Amino acid sequence: MSEKIIPADEVSNSEEIENLPVSDDYDPALENIRRKFSIRQFLHDAPSIMFSLIIHGIVLIILAICSLPAIVDFRPDLTANLEDLGEIEDVDIFEDEPVEINLDETNDIAEIDTTVETITPEMNVPETKPEIATSDLGNLMAPNTLISQINNTGDLGGRKNRGTAVAGGGGSEASEKAVAGGLQWIAEHQLPNGAWSYTQLRNPNCRGKCKDSPMDAANKSYISATAMALLPMLGCGITHKDGKYKKEVKAGLDYITSNYQMRPEGIILAEKGSTPIMYHQGLTAIVICEAAAMTRDKNLEKIAQGAINYIVWAQDPIGGGWRYSPKQPGDTSGMGWNFMALKSAQMAYLNVPIKTIRGAKHFLDNVVGIEGGAKYGYESAKDGPRLSLTPIGLLGQMYMGWKAEHPALIKGTDYISQAGPQLNNIYYCYYATQVMHHVGGEKWDKWNKRIRDELVKRQTMEGHEKGSWSVEIGGSLVGNSGGRLTCTAFATMILEVYYRHLPLYRRTTTVDAFPLD
Repeated sequence: MSEKIIPADEVSNSEEIENLPVSDDYDPALENIRRKFSIRQFLHDAPSIMFSLIIHGIVLIILAICSLPAIVDFRPDLTANLEDLGEIEDVDIFEDEPVEINLDETNDIAEIDTTVETITPEMNVPETKPEIATSDLGNLMAPNTLISQINNTGDLGGRKNRGTAVAGGGGSEASEKAVAGGLQWIAEHQLPNGAWSYTQLRNPNCRGKCKDSPMDAANKSYISATAMALLPMLGCGITHKDGKYKKEVKAGLDYITSNYQMRPEGIILAEKGSTPIMYHQGLTAIVICEAAAMTRDKNLEKIAQGAINYIVWAQDPIGGGWRYSPKQPGDTSGMGWNFMALKSAQMAYLNVPIKTIRGAKHFLDNVVGIEGGAKYGYESAKDGPRLSLTPIGLLGQMYMGWKAEHPALIKGTDYISQAGPQLNNIYYCYYATQVMHHVGGEKWDKWNKRIRDELVKRQTMEGHEKGSWSVEIGGSLVGNSGGRLTCTAFATMILEVYYRHLPLYRRTTTVDAFPLD
């Protein structure tokens, strides 16, 4: 007689299974259970199981340790007491490499808030910026694109550690106080809708209290004026997410991103119904690209890419430059703003066509370049060299790969150095300061001391205009069309040069040249 068979669903543990009697009636299901829970089988399979567990464990540990590089964390603090420009306010700016500066008499920066906060509640700006779907850019995306792999937003990284850059680059306590004063004046002259105006006669917070040139109203673009005001804010590391004037920056960016024009060719950064001017397009695109690079704001990245696409489309297909209107034969000044927009786009990881960069290179080399590129004309080389335009050409060449020892660069910077800073032409000084800063050495030391100390000396230190610079430093062109706002923005950015862009030819820089292949 066969022994009693225990049903499989009544088996409670593996020991019972091991001791089950063998039935004459072979039960496949029971035999399968017996084999599954067999101790002997388990011991047989254990080595392979343990080996698999160990391998998977090691892989998980490696994945946990690895991480992608972090985006630069811009957390700036304004570093001077703006109520009294005679005092330095914040020791944190020099925390990386202490500088011998007397900080005994400091004031709480919170005391400054009330001046600017009175403007903010009146601003009629959208709560959130308009979203652009990626699909909206569809046929706008530039072909044959180059995606730059610059670590941590490239040369914008100096804005994070301003103290180190000021101490090592030639800045001073006085220059940083001047920057703080310029930023406060700019913030105080923002319009209620978040924009800025080139003329303060239109500003309800000023009503003409600031002395402007009689022709100051010549430039009526609120978007480009807003971009001009935001450039030195961003240059000091302030964004719409971090910094002393983040509310003002946000309101300004909201104004720009609420008023652009969408076209099949790209995004025009100009008020609806107005004619696009490529000078303004380049200037404003720099702002949007820098803000996107510093914050990784996805909506700004989309708008920035659209604006860059329009610049790409608008390039002169023959000469390779830009001027006032799309496709128009270029001039060196218009080329400067639009080329720097492309450079800012590269630092923001946006798409920049190599073909466009080659066109810009052709413009500098063959259209306006003189003496092998040491000097530059306006519309063509036949114009003859112009001191005010030569720094623009040299800066473009540096960003397109010229090394510090390039003969034309040496000759060109000698030309600038011999002429020296000219404080009746702030536009020339703006570009020349960047070139000399990148070159460094004795030329930079000599240039820096003169431009730094002269700008500090010329800053208005009293009254409603306190913190700004007169239109006199802009000359007839910049002073008349850009007014006190443009002169103050340029002067402030010149004094930010120590950290606004890292030097190209120093070992610490991560800036990549535009490849042309």
